[in-house]
Amino acid sequence: MGFTITAAELIAFLRSKGYTIRTERARHGTKAVKGGHKIPIPIHRGTMADGTVRSILAQAGYTTNDVIEWRRQ
Repeated sequence: MGFTITAAELIAFLRSKGYTIRTERARHGTKAVKGGHKIPIPIHRGTMADGTVRSILAQAGYTTNDVIEWRRQ
């Protein structure tokens, strides 16, 4: 079985790395923000698509291995 993560867990990971989560009502979007860097995060029920997760993590400078290590803490 591959790597799976929910949007809530991904947001918790990014928060632990110093990101602030902002929701924009007018655009129905959620973004992880750190400094001037903004990463859009789609919020859906269940687990997120693998490619989406990897893209978000890459934009933030992390990998799935970083999330796995974070889960162990």
